[in-house]
Amino acid sequence: MQVTAKLHAILRRYRPAGVRDEGIPVELPEGGTPRDVAAALGIPPELIHAVFVNEVQATLDMPLQPGDVVRLFPPVVGGCAE
Repeated sequence: MQVTAKLHAILRRYRPAGVRDEGIPVELPEGGTPRDVAAALGIPPELIHAVFVNEVQATLDMPLQPGDVVRLFPPVVGGCAE
């Protein structure tokens, strides 16, 4: 089955060469999970802080369906110095 991955912030460095932010097609076996998406793209799971599937917060182990859009976010740091 195919899903679309969207990577945010520092995770964008794991995009395949030539792929832009509009989404990365990822082929998974039936029952694949966001953890499998990360593995397919070479992203260590410890770099993932938040997962959204079709704009709904999810976990790395949620089963996916064909056509799902998986957004992966790293931990967020920084802020205002004031």
